Amino acid sequence: MERIAIIGAGLCGLRCAEVLQNAGLEVQLFDKSRGVGGRLATRRHQHWRFDHGCPSLHGDQDEWQQLIGGYPRWDTARAKGTQHLPSLGINQLAKDLGAALRVQRDCLIESIEQTGDDWLVRDQHGAEFDSFNHVVMTLPPLQALTLLARLTTPLRSHLQAVSMAPSWVMMWVAPTQLFDAAEHYPEQSFIQRISAEHSKPDRGLPDGEYAYVLEASAAWSSHHEEADKDTIEEAFTKELSRLFGNKPARLHSAVHRWRYAHTRTPMGKPFALDPTIGLSIAGDWCLGQGAGGAYRSGTALAHQLLEDSATG
Repeated sequence: MERIAIIGAGLCGLRCAEVLQNAGLEVQLFDKSRGVGGRLATRRHQHWRFDHGCPSLHGDQDEWQQLIGGYPRWDTARAKGTQHLPSLGINQLAKDLGAALRVQRDCLIESIEQTGDDWLVRDQHGAEFDSFNHVVMTLPPLQALTLLARLTTPLRSHLQAVSMAPSWVMMWVAPTQLFDAAEHYPEQSFIQRISAEHSKPDRGLPDGEYAYVLEASAAWSSHHEEADKDTIEEAFTKELSRLFGNKPARLHSAVHRWRYAHTRTPMGKPFALDPTIGLSIAGDWCLGQGAGGAYRSGTALAHQLLEDSATG
């Protein structure tokens, strides 16, 4: 039985692992985080939930639509087609996909190397995991390039052609409503979108509590990429005051930076494969189409690996 290592347990890695495992291959996922899902992230504080990485799920590809269609709809004024969201938060999708998979969490892979015809991967503590026939990397391009530093492979040029941008977000809970809608897109502001979390399916809050996620533009986030959190929170708060008249009262606030949130220049195809050494790359940045693109990327790579296995 072939053994596959997948580095990165975001949506792309989870989907790739699911298809491979269902076909009978042995798959081991590795992720540096305590959970799974990457930007399919839900932050919890007290009884509040914030989808602070990806605001919703949408798309019309058959398998993807069938998957997300099982979750409740979220009706917004500027819907990109029908939007769906798990009631417990967008991270529930990742948990559902990962439930039957083998995931090594809190495991930062720092090196990969070939040992004969197989691969060995090593984590930040020096622990070794070996005897893999193929390694799949679903990391952001710069992180993947670090692992490929000592390898000669055409995959490096594919990764180098991709460019990404960060995103600063703020989670905010107010005692008064900022606007009467599911989403708000401010004009002439570095805040490009505000999502009313309390409007999402089964997320209603008690009277006097309104939860929001504010997302800064890629340009503003890039300019302030290395700023400290206090500076970012102050900038968001001042902008809220400008947009809504008075400094809004708050019950809770927190900021988070996603260093690889937006794909400026995608790779242009769903995956890339180096069959000579048994190594491949995939991710949302391959197509630059968000969560749906990540799912499509993982699916396409898995089917290619299964086809290669059947003919090899």
